[in-house]
Amino acid sequence: MQNTHAIKPHFGAHAGRAGLAAVFLTLLAWSAGSAQASTPAEKVVCTHQPRSQWMSEQQARKRFKAADYLLVKFKISRGNCYEFYAIEHGGSIVEAYLDPVTGEAVRLTRQPPINTPAAPAQPL
Repeated sequence: MQNTHAIKPHFGAHAGRAGLAAVFLTLLAWSAGSAQASTPAEKVVCTHQPRSQWMSEQQARKRFKAADYLLVKFKISRGNCYEFYAIEHGGSIVEAYLDPVTGEAVRLTRQPPINTPAAPAQPL
């Protein structure tokens, strides 16, 4: 069973709405598989321990330092990892797999910032 939670953005005034929306949409497409850092064939396995031995989601968020990112998606992967998709303040997209027992990063992938062209001026 796979848990997926939508996360409310918390960058505040650090990014413009249009730019943030473009990055958010791109990250969602990226995490869905169109430009995913980990291919479906690359199943990342973190643990075989029972979930009763896992740290809580809140503890995992602290280990990942989720407050430092615009956290877009959190889920439990097929390989029993806590999986995070996030955007750094500089615009880089981060995909992270944490071992839910130890909290150690099993894989951390960064994609460079997405250069989005400015929206064309709208006639009045």
